[in-house]
Amino acid sequence: MKTLLLFLSLSPLLFAQKESGNWALTFDDEFNGAELDLARWVPHDPRAPRDARAPEDVTVSGGELHIVARRKDSEYVSGIVSTFGLFSQIYGRFEIRCRVPAGPGLRPAFQLLPVPPGPLPAIDVFETTGSAPSKVFFANHWGTEQTERSFGDSFTGPDLSTGFHTLSVEWDHDKITWFIDGKEKFRSTDGIPHQPMYLLIDLAVHGPDATLPASFDIDYIRVYQHP
Repeated sequence: MKTLLLFLSLSPLLFAQKESGNWALTFDDEFNGAELDLARWVPHDPRAPRDARAPEDVTVSGGELHIVARRKDSEYVSGIVSTFGLFSQIYGRFEIRCRVPAGPGLRPAFQLLPVPPGPLPAIDVFETTGSAPSKVFFANHWGTEQTERSFGDSFTGPDLSTGFHTLSVEWDHDKITWFIDGKEKFRSTDGIPHQPMYLLIDLAVHGPDATLPASFDIDYIRVYQHP
């Protein structure tokens, strides 16, 4: 019985290793609870004062994380989550399965940002706009604030607002490779970061005509590393 229980407790990890090509799972949130797991996430922007975002606009229900943007009085408020101070990793596979909101003025994004904290380097796992949710942007940023350099591209494919899709990067010592639904779309070999990065998932709002309320829905976040 002890052997069976041990196998059952390890089976999700073993399955993840098998399905992800010899990747070992190092971070995972399937959002199956009733609220945000504060052992994994902080519901504020580590780059800005805590009152710049609304923690109440980050909710968990139906097996999904919902990052919400809405009007509050005459202002816009929206949610954000990061793993700053809780989890970071150098190299690996970083994966999100999500559905983005449609409509002007919305900009959902998933980024990897540096530890120690700063604006650079940064990896945009993906970014899109609610006005063109079929166009996905990828980028790698490096250098300094005075001499920032970047290499990126965009891909037009599935409408990310009509269903859930999987977006990921594989980052190693020599390159960063981007994927949509398991298919390689872009690669960078310049300015590869060599320091731990934390995760940040955001729904930004721009412009007076933004379509609100809106929700950036996330089925899971998974991070892997070669054993």
